[in-house]
Amino acid sequence: MEVRKPLVRLKPWPIIALILIVAVSVGTAVYYARQASIIGTPSLCRDPNNISSHVYNPGRLQTIKDCVTVSGIVDSVLVENDGDYHVWFHVDRQYASLPNSANNDYLQGDLLAEIICATTVNQQDAVLACENYSNQIPTPSKNQNITVTGPYVLDNVHGWMEVHPVYSLNISWD
Repeated sequence: MEVRKPLVRLKPWPIIALILIVAVSVGTAVYYARQASIIGTPSLCRDPNNISSHVYNPGRLQTIKDCVTVSGIVDSVLVENDGDYHVWFHVDRQYASLPNSANNDYLQGDLLAEIICATTVNQQDAVLACENYSNQIPTPSKNQNITVTGPYVLDNVHGWMEVHPVYSLNISWD
């Protein structure tokens, strides 16, 4: 006569816990992937040469997203007294939610990209911020197609949204 061993009964809670962990992980990954596609966040975003440490008066900027990549067409490039270039550009359709009402009021909905410490600093209280920094970001011209990467911030002084500082800027020649 053959003796059968009883089946081992597993407690259900470890299996349920594992299923919940997997479900939450997948849900979180989907959420962040969707956010990245909406806001244009690259998978790898680095602050080359510690550019952010050279931002003049950083307390005026409120970070909304640590890093975004946005494309559009340059409307104007202005030289600022703090040594920065203000690159105002009309964003491509998929980024239309990035400019806010202050951007709309100031320059027809353009987003601002700030290339810091790129020119002569004429504002005395901004000199220290650019000390020992050599800007490597190219400066675009009006009507050029650009793609910029950097922190997406609210300028609390002016009320508009910016990419500040620009970590990288690519010019498309199409």
